[in-house]
Amino acid sequence: MPSPLPELRERLLRAGIAPRHARRYLAELTDHLSDLTVEERSHGLSPSDARTAALARIGTTDSLAAAMIAQPQFQSFTARAPWAVFGLTPFILLAALWFISLCLLRLGWHLFLPGAITPFGSVPGQQLLDLRNIYFQVNRALYLGAPILVGWSMILIAIRQRRRALWPMLSLILLTLLAATSHVQANRLEVPTGLGHIRVDFALRPAAQNEYALAVLLLALLPYITWRFRSHAELSA
Repeated sequence: MPSPLPELRERLLRAGIAPRHARRYLAELTDHLSDLTVEERSHGLSPSDARTAALARIGTTDSLAAAMIAQPQFQSFTARAPWAVFGLTPFILLAALWFISLCLLRLGWHLFLPGAITPFGSVPGQQLLDLRNIYFQVNRALYLGAPILVGWSMILIAIRQRRRALWPMLSLILLTLLAATSHVQANRLEVPTGLGHIRVDFALRPAAQNEYALAVLLLALLPYITWRFRSHAELSA
C-alpha cells in the first residue's frame, strides 16, 4: 500500500494550510507511522505486511486531510487574504527596494559627482571598470531589477503555497505597470540649497520603457514556467 503522505501534503497546501503546519503535521504522522510499523512487526508480521497494516491503521488521505483542514487556525495568511499578499505586498517590497536604490544613488552622487547637476549621463574620462562606473551600474541594476526580484518572490510564495495562478499574475501585472510608467528624476536645479533632488515620476513612457516592462514580465514569469514544466514532467513520468 503506497504511503498517503505525499498526496496528503499536496491536499493540505491546496486547501490553504500554512506550509509550516503541514510540515509539522506530516512529521508527526511519519513518526506515528513508524511506531505503528514497529508495533505490527512485534506481532510477527513481515516488514511489508507490517507497513501495510500500519498504513491501514493511520487512516486514509481524506480523513487525515479533513482533520487538519477543519481547523481554521492552521490556514495561512496567504489563503485567508490573498488580495493583501499579492496586491499590497508587491507595492511595499518594490517601494523598499527602490528607496534603497535611490538612497545609494544620492550617496554615489555626493561621493563621486559632487559638482554635477545630475548623476546621470557620461563623465569625461570615465572608464568601464572605474569604481565610480561600477557603483552606478550596480545601483542601476538594483533599481531596474527590483520589479523582477519582487515578482520572483510573489511567484515563489504562490508555488510554495499552491495558490492559483490568478494571484501571482495580479502581482506581475501591477509590477509591470509600475515598471512601464516609473522614471527617476535627479538634479540640483530644483533645490536652492544645492543638495540635489531625487524623485520617481509615474507617466506613460516611450517604447523603450515598454520593452523594459515586457522584459520584467517575462523574466518574473520564469520561476512559474519552470515549475509548471517540472510538475508536468513528474506527472508524465
